[in-house]
Amino acid sequence: MMKLLKKLLSYEQRRKILIFFNRLWVSFCNFLPVRNRVLFFTIRSEGELLDNIKALYNALECKKVIFAHKQPHKIRVKPAAYYYLLTSRVIVTDDYCGYMRAMKLKNGQKLFQIWHGCGAFKCFALDAVKDNPSDIRYEKAAHSQYSAVAVTSEKSRDVFARAFGIDKEKCLAIGLPKTDIMVNNPERIRERFFEEYPELKSKKIYLYCPTFREKNHELTVFDPGIPWKQLSSELSEDEVFIVNRHPLADYEIIKGRYDNIRDMSGESTTALIAAASAVITDYSSVVHDSTLMGKPMVFFCPDFSEYERNFYIDYPGDLPGEMTKNPGELLGFIRRAVKEPPLDRIEKFRKEQLSACDGHSSERAVRLIEGWLK
Repeated sequence: MMKLLKKLLSYEQRRKILIFFNRLWVSFCNFLPVRNRVLFFTIRSEGELLDNIKALYNALECKKVIFAHKQPHKIRVKPAAYYYLLTSRVIVTDDYCGYMRAMKLKNGQKLFQIWHGCGAFKCFALDAVKDNPSDIRYEKAAHSQYSAVAVTSEKSRDVFARAFGIDKEKCLAIGLPKTDIMVNNPERIRERFFEEYPELKSKKIYLYCPTFREKNHELTVFDPGIPWKQLSSELSEDEVFIVNRHPLADYEIIKGRYDNIRDMSGESTTALIAAASAVITDYSSVVHDSTLMGKPMVFFCPDFSEYERNFYIDYPGDLPGEMTKNPGELLGFIRRAVKEPPLDRIEKFRKEQLSACDGHSSERAVRLIEGWLK
């Protein structure tokens, strides 16, 4: 049928037809009753929930449904998105829910944002856009209907309120669900990781977690400039370098194949951090997860002078670790961080950014959702 339509109709004609039926479906869903269930909506993964939203899903006992699809969403999944969004009492999301730009929640519906990144670190949402009116309208429309936003400290409340363009009262310092296990039982996470990868148990694991890169708000490929062959030759027998790419970085970072350098991007970031001897990152919210588990960190930023985003902190002055721009110095910085971890800087960063993450964040989020359900 689709092949026939492509032959008979132009792209623009097909697009107008799809828009018409899409609006018709949304109008129909608007007349359907709201069901007493929780929708877990994410664009960060395909077919499953990642650490933060998954932790809350597992903690909540009620009728619940998952919508997990990376963007752009295919035609066949959009009807399901609108149906669940317009008929679920509570919607939990951990990233953008762009559908909110084109639909209005019904009376009694609640939209709960448990943003995937902790703390007030890298500028995002309204704070990250330029003075482009269309970008500003997009951000405001995407975030304006939040009933509540979970944040990780009192300091973060003002930041999230400004970034999302909402009242500060909606930003609740209750912590993020994913942080509970990091606080309560990090050793168990390590044990499970090494049960699956026993060959790594005797190694010092240096975990590299670079964030995505963009230019004029468009994703770009990032080459960290690491001399992989040289790095491999300099690593000792008890050291291994592991790369964990950002979910948006769908390209290879490692150039070549080496026994002591591995890409393990399919694994849980939380598990990788728990197993690591040191974490290397740049502008990623991984800094918060690493802080909670007391990991020494190195901030490798070869493109610092060109990086587009601004920060809510003094970067690099407030970082819980040293920063370097030089790939050739990286291994030396890592080894120094492992040998002499800056414990005072890590603890200071934790108190300022993660004071609400006390191991009971899921409990508070569950109580909030249960209060909304009828």
